[in-house]
Amino acid sequence: MISQTSEYALRAGVFLAARADDTPASAQEISEAVKVPVGYLQKILRMLSRHDILTAQRGSGGGFALAKVPSAISVLDILRASDTQVARIERCPLGIKGHTRLCSLHRMLDAEMARAERTFASTSLADLLDGEGGVRALCDPAGRLPVTISAGRGNAKKKKG
Repeated sequence: MISQTSEYALRAGVFLAARADDTPASAQEISEAVKVPVGYLQKILRMLSRHDILTAQRGSGGGFALAKVPSAISVLDILRASDTQVARIERCPLGIKGHTRLCSLHRMLDAEMARAERTFASTSLADLLDGEGGVRALCDPAGRLPVTISAGRGNAKKKKG
């Protein structure tokens, strides 16, 4: 359902949302933190910038930052910006001519897809940060906590070790 590009875009968004300040991060810094090849990530970051999810600054001290507060950027915003659409079932997927309406199975499946779309729309980057015990990076299977979050974005603190 979620492409690799969209997963990488979400990783980058969560990383930037967890930063203690609004200073831009370089593509290299983001790449190392989220475990995505820098060349591929640069394309994704530019795509997110074109969709007003990130801002990009050139030059010394430049890089990428969130264009809005984390609570104003939904998972669905990032999915759409990275060309992932939630597939809805609007007509018979089997192409049967007499099926002018969805059968009960396809109606149920479409209802679940609609629910997933609503969940993505109502889940912000800030929601992905708010977890018991702090941030769990999307790319860290060991569950190490590179950042802990207190109340509000400006209170993120980097953990040592």
